[in-house]
Amino acid sequence: MVTTGSCDGSSTAFCEIWLVYSSGSVQSATSADGVPATTTPRPTSPPVVGDTVYRFVGELAPMNPVGLFDEGIRFFNQFEGELVDGPLAGGRISGPDFFVLRNDGVGEIHAPELIEFEQHRVALDVRGYVVPPAGLEMPPLAVLLEPGFEFPDLPFRVTGSALASTTSPEFSYLNGVTIVVEGTVNMGTGALDVTARVVDPPRSAQEV
Repeated sequence: MVTTGSCDGSSTAFCEIWLVYSSGSVQSATSADGVPATTTPRPTSPPVVGDTVYRFVGELAPMNPVGLFDEGIRFFNQFEGELVDGPLAGGRISGPDFFVLRNDGVGEIHAPELIEFEQHRVALDVRGYVVPPAGLEMPPLAVLLEPGFEFPDLPFRVTGSALASTTSPEFSYLNGVTIVVEGTVNMGTGALDVTARVVDPPRSAQEV
């Protein structure tokens, strides 16, 4: 059963919309003449990660701490790498990473990145986390700022998402998608290996 609301005609702008889930559909309020304004299929499955946008291997420059703040250690880092897979393979990726290493050992990524491939330019706004390996006990943050401290030679998980923007017609489809980022960073050696994939639209009840 689908329940609908109704508009009494007193609104001077828009009728209030009720979203009601039923039988795989979402139906709005009816207008004054009784005609449903919109019926939208309800997604029945989670988004699926699809085509590769890029994979890059590269290097994180030496960790560059700004200082210890309430939220953790702030770093101003730089990285660059070569794109080795996807439609942008052969290009370069680079940018800063405004990185915060929190008290719980998890790092927060904020990386405005730039891809350069032939005549194409793609800007990326990457947000995510750097997660230490299971079982690794991180030292107190103050220890990381002591002279001579070195990060362990271990891969940390990189996980996040990105939004892209470009004026290149060939890659304009990236302007309207969400990109999932997964990979690893070794903060001891600086080695980076990161893959980015498009999130496909979820399937709706009508497509099942």
